[in-house]
Amino acid sequence: MRKLLVLLLAMVPVAMWAQFAPAQDQPGTTAMHADSSAFVAWATDCVAEPGPMNIANPSLGMAGAGYPAVNAIGAPGGTYGVTCLGDGGIATLTFASPICNQPGPDFAVFENGFANAQNPDYWFLELAFVEVSSDGVNFFRFPAYSNTQTDTQLGGFACILPSEIHNLASKYGSMYGTPFELDEVPDDPLLNKNSITHVRIVDVVGCIDPEYATYDCQGHPINDPWPTPFASSGHDLDAVGVIHDIEHFPEGVDENENGMISVYPNPAHDFIRVETMCTSSLQGIDLYNVTGQLVLSSTENEINVSELEPGMYIIRVKCDTMVYTERVIIK
Repeated sequence: MRKLLVLLLAMVPVAMWAQFAPAQDQPGTTAMHADSSAFVAWATDCVAEPGPMNIANPSLGMAGAGYPAVNAIGAPGGTYGVTCLGDGGIATLTFASPICNQPGPDFAVFENGFANAQNPDYWFLELAFVEVSSDGVNFFRFPAYSNTQTDTQLGGFACILPSEIHNLASKYGSMYGTPFELDEVPDDPLLNKNSITHVRIVDVVGCIDPEYATYDCQGHPINDPWPTPFASSGHDLDAVGVIHDIEHFPEGVDENENGMISVYPNPAHDFIRVETMCTSSLQGIDLYNVTGQLVLSSTENEINVSELEPGMYIIRVKCDTMVYTERVIIK
């Protein structure tokens, strides 16, 4: 219940203001550079099923020629080392160790978007849905949002605002990953969020004609550059970077719904103090930012946060055989 309340509260501003995190290098962005120390692994295999270059004119043939699935394996290669999916194409990626659900984003998807030379607030982004599976059979989609206008079809080389989209791959430009947090996928008995074996990328057909359109979780047609009738059309998948997997995060995690830890003050300004009900002594405190990067650690009950930028952070407290987490605000 507590986790659900946090997620609902987090989404209220989205519905009211239709505003999401901005482009890379802007304040408040969630973009993650490929060199980030937060990444512990990359996809080890990829199977691609490209769609047509133009879904409205299938005689043009299928996309993807010269852009094989192998390009999406390992770390991102940048502009040309990508897997092109065409209209509605699919890529399914697997990993050496299953992805697991930890505080903050759990993996990130890389594409090769680029900024508009005349107006750098706008970006050429070929979007895609993201789905996850813990058995390779049943897939569950992240709730995707697009607030890009749908009155006029964007052309094949048009650009969009990253701040108008959420939970769609290719929100950010080349070498910057779009993070995804497993908590945002609705719970289902057929999905084990602590053992994600497959990530599936499904190209958004950016056409707003109802005959071909694809829709976000609010029922809005998603408008992105279309048509792009050439081999490199559709979403250009570069890589999927793993932030949390079973190999690197084997501990049990509890979101403190049983009140095993007390974190105060929250919001905080100068320090955060942690009290626990654990039977053993506290083993350590780690503080992460919203992109999953470790920013502070301590083996004491108190941690100094006076030098941190204001915003939301996630505290992980190790004691007994568990890791307990809380979201904290630094003012």
